[in-house]
Amino acid sequence: MSFTSPAHTPAHEFDRFVIIRPWIDPIVESIGYEPSSRYVELFWLGVLGPSATWLLRRIVDGFEAYPEGYEIDLVETAAALGLSFTPGKHGPFPRALQRCVLFGLASNTFHGLAVRRLIPPLSTRHLDRLPPHLRAAHQQWITAERPQLAYEAVPGAA
Repeated sequence: MSFTSPAHTPAHEFDRFVIIRPWIDPIVESIGYEPSSRYVELFWLGVLGPSATWLLRRIVDGFEAYPEGYEIDLVETAAALGLSFTPGKHGPFPRALQRCVLFGLASNTFHGLAVRRLIPPLSTRHLDRLPPHLRAAHQQWITAERPQLAYEAVPGAA
């Protein structure tokens, strides 16, 4: 992780227990997808990676029982996902956490992490890296979800 000062070092680099809080973003909350959705599985999985995707699902599931936030044990969470936990940033579990931060799905806070409850649509930058068949599927997905505008419903309207 690249931070400019020790004051910005995330708590989870040194602590076994981390406070998880929901990251409330009204825009993403209005257009986002559940982490366990087909959209995330089809389009985000290849960008985020399987470990980070499962970690995100596990964390967001916790908000159902604890909507204001909760504490997780990083060692137990890593083991539950089939990952080893090694302190520092180079193990598989810390890398999964960092990928969530890197892709804007989590944010380091003073005591832990703020995590999005819903996942935004992929950005153009990430879409461009998908294989052609997934880019085409994404275009169909977005087109099917887009509400029909009133002027589009009128035959012959421009």
